[in-house]
Amino acid sequence: MKKIFIIGTIVLCLLSGCQSPPTPKEVSNAPLLSNHAKPKPFNPIIFQNESFEKLSIPAEQLTTVAEWLNNETILYIANDGTGSKVLTFHLLTGESELFFESADSIISVTANKDFDLFLVRSAPSYTEGKLSVLSDNGELIAEFVFDESIDLVTSWDPFTGEKLLVSSFKEDWSYDSFILDVQTKTMVKQDMDDPFVQWMSEDKLGFINWNQEMPLLEAPLYTYNLTTNEASEILEKVVTFQSYHNLLLTVGDVKDEHMGVYAFYRLPNLESILSYEAPLLTMYSNYFIPYFAYVDDTETFYTFEPLAGGSVDAYTGGFQFVQIDVTEGTKKIIEENVENKPIKFSPDGQLCLYGYHLEQIIIPSMEETIDLVEFF
Repeated sequence: MKKIFIIGTIVLCLLSGCQSPPTPKEVSNAPLLSNHAKPKPFNPIIFQNESFEKLSIPAEQLTTVAEWLNNETILYIANDGTGSKVLTFHLLTGESELFFESADSIISVTANKDFDLFLVRSAPSYTEGKLSVLSDNGELIAEFVFDESIDLVTSWDPFTGEKLLVSSFKEDWSYDSFILDVQTKTMVKQDMDDPFVQWMSEDKLGFINWNQEMPLLEAPLYTYNLTTNEASEILEKVVTFQSYHNLLLTVGDVKDEHMGVYAFYRLPNLESILSYEAPLLTMYSNYFIPYFAYVDDTETFYTFEPLAGGSVDAYTGGFQFVQIDVTEGTKKIIEENVENKPIKFSPDGQLCLYGYHLEQIIIPSMEETIDLVEFF
């Protein structure tokens, strides 16, 4: 049963596209969401459609568009048959340069909160994982190797931007968890009851305390203090959660009519600042959480919202791409009838990579989606 539950949870994490007092304020005390959104400042001269250059590349070479290097430059992964490369591509000039290369197969690139460190995940073999940390000019800062590893789940520390939580899965789906310190280049094993752990502060971790003997669709959210080694419950019913530099997002408190509550708390004191209800879709053993993203600079949350709740297998209603201003408590529909696909925002939040290979760009302020990649 535990093996089935962990596999189900891994699927959920892949679909979802980060100091807590014992009793935070109830979500019901948070301001309700308003549908009257204030326009964000935007310079349309810089980002006209015709100003974007397309990344032209043979289809067999592109692995994926991976990450933002800065507000005008993306990183993409290419495979030329002799190894993998991470390259830059400037959206306005079309210029491309080598950022990092490896003889191993590169799987992903993930920036920290400040976009000054980049985590490159690669796989030297089926049972070995490697994490390389690079500076924003591609210099190798640190490297960590995981033996007997078929999968790695990673989470950047959103407070210092210099530490990582990593869970390494073995072939039997057992796992080991570690805290990696980029500056000291150390890797410390950490016993955790759940592999999908996130930072709640510089010295506290958060995890959902699932009942392994009788899996349920919701479970309590706990924090674990790295200094005292004590765990405590902070929220009673959670489906998923994500912590950011100054914000905690939870989805939970699901109603019988498949309506769930998206709740936002200010870190580190867990003050409830906003909550709203949205339809939720169910899978076999858990809830289907659409992809979402949060832009720190503008305190804006983005997600895909189904038009109704129910079973994901039977659902054909499409999704709305919505924008939530967390501080103003406003909601805006950017696009209707779109597919739920991965998203990654530029550091300033003006542009959003979109698609299973992040091959398109959404311009939220102009409510437009354009192609980034052109295959030949």
